[in-house]
Amino acid sequence: MVWRHRDRFSTLPGRRRGPGRDGLGVSVPLGVILGVFGALAGAVIGSFGGVVLSRGWRGALHGRSRCDACRRQLRWYELVPFASYALQGGRCRTCRSPIGRAALIVELVGAVVGAGVALGVAGLLNR
Repeated sequence: MVWRHRDRFSTLPGRRRGPGRDGLGVSVPLGVILGVFGALAGAVIGSFGGVVLSRGWRGALHGRSRCDACRRQLRWYELVPFASYALQGGRCRTCRSPIGRAALIVELVGAVVGAGVALGVAGLLNR
């Protein structure tokens, strides 16, 4: 199954049709779209799972995330899976203490599992 973007006004009188004339002319396999969204959702769920593993269930639901060394409250953009770790070089922005790789590994495993589940669903949809 392929998802095709079509311009809903492409059939109006006076509009030519053909290659490159129907909207963006982009076709992306459904499996790729579902795989990307599955990986993103898996990374977010994996990130939350890492918080639950480190703080416990009740602690994960209470309070904002903080740096383990300097206890500074983290901002939203410092909590984006993979991106914040890479942009900050694996260190706290304030005290430069290293962020444990366990958090990155849990997010990576979550992303792989999420992409696998999404691709499995895409395979079922193509039957």
